[in-house]
Amino acid sequence: MWWLVGCAPQYHLVLKPASGATRWENGLELVGAHADSLEASLAAAATAGNYLEFAVTVRNRSARPIVVAPEEFYLEANFAAPATAGAAPVGPLRVPAVNPEESIRMLQQGAAYHEQKSTAVPAAEILSGINEIAQDLSSRKRKETDAQRDARNAAYHAEMNGYQQERTDHAVRAAALRTELRAAEADWLRKTTLGPGMALSGRVRFRRTADGAERLRLVLPVGGRELAGEFSQFRYRQSGYQPATASAVPRAVPAVNQSAPPAPATARP
Repeated sequence: MWWLVGCAPQYHLVLKPASGATRWENGLELVGAHADSLEASLAAAATAGNYLEFAVTVRNRSARPIVVAPEEFYLEANFAAPATAGAAPVGPLRVPAVNPEESIRMLQQGAAYHEQKSTAVPAAEILSGINEIAQDLSSRKRKETDAQRDARNAAYHAEMNGYQQERTDHAVRAAALRTELRAAEADWLRKTTLGPGMALSGRVRFRRTADGAERLRLVLPVGGRELAGEFSQFRYRQSGYQPATASAVPRAVPAVNQSAPPAPATARP
């Protein structure tokens, strides 16, 4: 079975290990990689919007600890030769992994922002309340009619309902971000010091900037070595498989990775 990952409505992407030496585990087709006493299992797992997502397991069979830093992983995208004579070849293109610590920090900040907004009373709402009280106190002096008072009260309550709806919207958004944050903290591979005899598993994401590539090489720089696995990539349409082309391929913009302290290891023997 080939991995079918959704993207734009016009087509899907198909990712399949380029090597026939694979094994299946938990519904994923795994390709193995090793260098000295380090091993890795790699699989195309899913997409999340504009991302490719890979399931990665790293095993340390050496006698020393190593640092696994997923923000240093990258995809090397290779493209087919141009079909047009004289056209300049494309690639290879290097696509850096999404820094999980930076993404988690953004989720935390977004959730905190919406939580604060879900309970805040803006100055405009306070001023509207004060103005409504003043209008009530001066209504007799101004000889306000019942119709005018009803219209004023209706406008005031509509405005207050609008502020309350904004708070509700922020609360819903905060809850959604907290749910996304918990999933990210549980599922994503994070920077960890991996001891001898231990293994570490998680998801690694890459931005969809090389859909036109025909071959993706996933590279894991770990412990002074490089663990790598190759995947073939195709475009899938309702009418059948159509090889991806190198034309109109978006260029990847290198991500700026900020250093982050190692997360608590979720390794297992």
